[in-house]
Amino acid sequence: QAALKRLREKFKGPEIAGARPDFQKTYTYFMALDKPVIGAINGAAAGLGMVIALYCDIRFASDKAKFSTAFSRRGLIAEYGMGWMLPRLVGVANALDLLYSARLVEAAEAEKMGLVNRVIPLDQFAAQVRAYAVELASSCSPRSLKVMKRQVYNALFSSLAEAVDVANEEMVASLQCEDFKEGVAHFLAKRPPNFTGR
Repeated sequence: QAALKRLREKFKGPEIAGARPDFQKTYTYFMALDKPVIGAINGAAAGLGMVIALYCDIRFASDKAKFSTAFSRRGLIAEYGMGWMLPRLVGVANALDLLYSARLVEAAEAEKMGLVNRVIPLDQFAAQVRAYAVELASSCSPRSLKVMKRQVYNALFSSLAEAVDVANEEMVASLQCEDFKEGVAHFLAKRPPNFTGR
């Protein structure tokens, strides 16, 4: 019991105000961060590297990337909640295949099963991932991104009716915020936005 308590304390993530307890564990706290977390995988993501990739909001892989859970070949188990997260990304059958076999998955197969969002040729990889991040930072409301991220992850624990109710409340709040006014103003003026996140 004491050893288990020490382990739980060791692997506790940072405390993030207002975040679900689910999102305050090691690596799960990525889901409670206010900003998008973009995973850029251009090599091997195995074991713990695969865990970290799973908790990113979006995953881009170079065409040279490879993935493996690795655990079963080391006498280990699916750590850090991978048994919860992986099936939500790739489905139960694919998750069990990856966990049981610990086989190496090439980037193209990872994209096909939904493990990554996009595969990019290695020579264009850094530029395209950076361009995506810049596009989000320069064209999207930080407030909108923060709220939508919270909606998506919290909805994993709610019913459709609850998600609709939250969306209705958040829409009313959005219509009253500065970023909404700026969103309309920059669109009508045909100029780049100047969002403040408020």
